[in-house]
Amino acid sequence: MKRGEEVRTLNKDIISQYDISIKKYQYIRSTYYLDTNKGRFLLRRVDIPKDQIIFTHEVDVQLRQNNFRNINRIYTTKKRSPYAVYGEQVYIMQSYIEGEETDFRDFEDLKNTIYVLAELHKAAQNITSKVKSAENISVKNLYEYYTKRNIQNTKLKRRITTLKQKSKFEIMFLDSCNQYTRLEEMALGGISRDLGEKLIHTVRQNQTIAHKDYTYHTVNKTNKGEYIVSNIDVCNYDIQMMDLAHILGRIMQKNEWDVNILYALIKAYDSKNTLLKEDFQMLKAMMIYPEKYNGICTKYLGSKRRWNYSMFEQKWQNMIVYMDNQLEAAKTINLW
Repeated sequence: MKRGEEVRTLNKDIISQYDISIKKYQYIRSTYYLDTNKGRFLLRRVDIPKDQIIFTHEVDVQLRQNNFRNINRIYTTKKRSPYAVYGEQVYIMQSYIEGEETDFRDFEDLKNTIYVLAELHKAAQNITSKVKSAENISVKNLYEYYTKRNIQNTKLKRRITTLKQKSKFEIMFLDSCNQYTRLEEMALGGISRDLGEKLIHTVRQNQTIAHKDYTYHTVNKTNKGEYIVSNIDVCNYDIQMMDLAHILGRIMQKNEWDVNILYALIKAYDSKNTLLKEDFQMLKAMMIYPEKYNGICTKYLGSKRRWNYSMFEQKWQNMIVYMDNQLEAAKTINLW
């Protein structure tokens, strides 16, 4: 039995909804891996609204029509539905090619992870849908978002400063929050509300799709050296640079904020999908902005127990390990 494999009977009522014959299967980590007469598939139960599954399938089909095939495509039921239903449970079946997660310390893996994202973004233009409208979707103005968070985090600093008794986390916060405030202000200094609105207009006009959960967990390398994108469950009309900034931020954390790696990966993306001036301007701001710091602050504000902060302490300590490198990298990025 393979690692993570469990004994779990495959429900025949679910399989009967598909035009497929099962030869053998394995159940690993809440997913069935199926060998069938039509190839290899995975079957997983999901907690996703049905409209979103339909939308994801629409995106899936149009990506393939636009010659992007590095994706686990959704396999429809006999009734051409992108999901099967059994009782209250919803299932998705997708094509499956065995592979391994990309290594964020291997430059070839990093480069190919960025290449495949660029190709995904290039194909994810002018995507139409029967269940969603690019005109009506809510898209975040990043300038307004960063401004709001900057105000929130400044108020948080004042609040912690006035506390008579401070937890270890609160002491650590006050010791280094000013450095992160500088990063917030640096990021805001390079963009504007108008730029944020222009990018939103581009999303609506070009009907661009963002993956919205692009990490090393969602890119697998096959034995043939192909890079396959999975888990586009939450994809939506949105600013594609948010995908790129998200994955680059994770890569930088793993590589001590080496700006040479960052610059090379941005060039790699640009070689496959040309960055417009306003895209690059916003990308710079997103790379400078201390997203992890903001995430900790937001979770702290939502926490009800002040003294049970071992989790916050650990996250903070993990973050400040590369703080000096991040600050130096931000100065360099700001000059690009």
